[in-house]
Amino acid sequence: MTSREFKISALWQSLREAMARLPASDQRTLRLGSMAVAAILLIGGLLTVNEKARAAEQRLADRQAQLADLPIQLAELRRSVRLGASAELPLFTLARQVGELAGAVPEVEAGADGSAKLQLTAVPFDTVLELVATLEAAKVDIRRLRLDAAGGGRVNAALELAPRRS
Repeated sequence: MTSREFKISALWQSLREAMARLPASDQRTLRLGSMAVAAILLIGGLLTVNEKARAAEQRLADRQAQLADLPIQLAELRRSVRLGASAELPLFTLARQVGELAGAVPEVEAGADGSAKLQLTAVPFDTVLELVATLEAAKVDIRRLRLDAAGGGRVNAALELAPRRS
C-alpha cells in the first residue's frame, strides 16, 4: 500500500511542479477551470440525486393512492357481482365467487347441464340470506335450497343452481 501511496504522492508532486512552471495567467485559468469543473460536477450530482428523490416520492405517492383506492375497488367489485355484472362468467365460477364474497368457503360442484351445487357448512344464517339475494340479483335460478341447523345461529346449506335467466 505504501508504494501506491508513494506513486500517487509522486504524481501529485509532479503535477504541482508542472503547474508552478506555467505562467501566472495560465495558473489562474487552470485554477478557475478546475473550480468550474468541480462546481459543475457537484451541481450535476446534486441535481441527479434530487431528481431521483423526486421520482421516488412520486412513485410512493402513486402507490399510496392505489392503496387508498383498494377499498373502493373492492366495494365496486362486490356491488357488480351482486348486480349481475359478472354475467359472462360460468355458473360454477359465479357460484364460487358469490360464496366467497358472502364470507363463506363454499364447496361447488358443476352439473352436466350447466347447473351447479353449492354446499356451505356451519355458516351464519344471515350469510345464506345474503348469498341468496346476490344470486337473485345475478339472475341465477335456485332450484333447491336445503337448510339444516348447525347450532349457534349457524346452518348447513345446500343450494342447487340453474343457469342464469335471460
